[in-house]
Amino acid sequence: MATSRPTAKSHGVDDSYEAAYDFAIDRGWTDGLPIVPPTPDRVQAMAQGVPRQLDDVVANLPPGNAPATIEKIATNAVMAGCKPEYMPVVVAAIEACADPAFNLYALATTTSSVSPLLILNGPVRDRLGINCGYSLFGGGNFRANATIGRAVRLSLRNIGGAIEGIASKSTMGQAGRITACIGEWEERSPWPPLHVRRGLALDESAVTVFGSQGSLNLTNVTCRTAEGLLSVLADSLDSPATNMLNGHPGSAEILLVLCPDFAGIIAGDGWSVEDAQEFIYERTKAIPLSRFPKEMHPFLEGKERIAGDVVPLAASPGQFIIVVAGGLGGLHAVACHPFAYSKAVTRAIAV
Repeated sequence: MATSRPTAKSHGVDDSYEAAYDFAIDRGWTDGLPIVPPTPDRVQAMAQGVPRQLDDVVANLPPGNAPATIEKIATNAVMAGCKPEYMPVVVAAIEACADPAFNLYALATTTSSVSPLLILNGPVRDRLGINCGYSLFGGGNFRANATIGRAVRLSLRNIGGAIEGIASKSTMGQAGRITACIGEWEERSPWPPLHVRRGLALDESAVTVFGSQGSLNLTNVTCRTAEGLLSVLADSLDSPATNMLNGHPGSAEILLVLCPDFAGIIAGDGWSVEDAQEFIYERTKAIPLSRFPKEMHPFLEGKERIAGDVVPLAASPGQFIIVVAGGLGGLHAVACHPFAYSKAVTRAIAV
């Protein structure tokens, strides 16, 4: 465990919530919401959540390429409202964000609304009280979801320098730029959980970071077959305005979060998760070129997007990431469209 004292610069500010909040707002250190004052004792206690020294560098975070030390991450985790036991998740998520495949520099500086969405798997979900069910994308009284996602965002802002209007040029932004953290409801899924499909053991805890543009709610109350339901869902993914089409084929992925009832309908017809991915891939391979105005055609050609008279959305079935989560009894799914050049990254959580 970290035993040295924090070495970050101290500021002569009263540690009341009001004074710390005003101070952080004035210096651009927060997301607009109140913070927990990051006193030395609180930072020290937070750092105890991982068996590393305060000056250990987890990653260099763009766009400033600044070293994200355990101390700096702990400071932002305190501000976000985390508990020390959340630190292993925050650290693993930051490691994943720094993976070149995730393309954090582009995500931190783009004009799009993309932001890391954290997906948690394994025993960590129960241990920390991660919401995998009703209102998992926001609105529930779940401290772990809200503060873990927020700690990652504050770290990217305060350490990496992804500050709105300066380095970050997001035209619209989104709520996920404050916090975005969900869990997969593995126990309600008919298929192997996400982290197992990505090479980890069932009893391991893991975080997957996905560059999400936001969430699109999809609903269908009539289809009771895998083919019918997946046809509706697939046809809802292929918007001509999706950022996925701004990159070359194979350069991005789409996340589809199915409620347990939807997953049950699909699996009830004997379909595996790979079958569902293959169906969506084939269904979205035939977007008519006529749906795109002619002034877009040269752009699509330049991105190698046109195949005859159609515009395939993806280059392989694996670009459709399927997760099972959400409440019971409501027939809904959520689609998260991606940034044009970013791949999801999974990291085991050291506990």
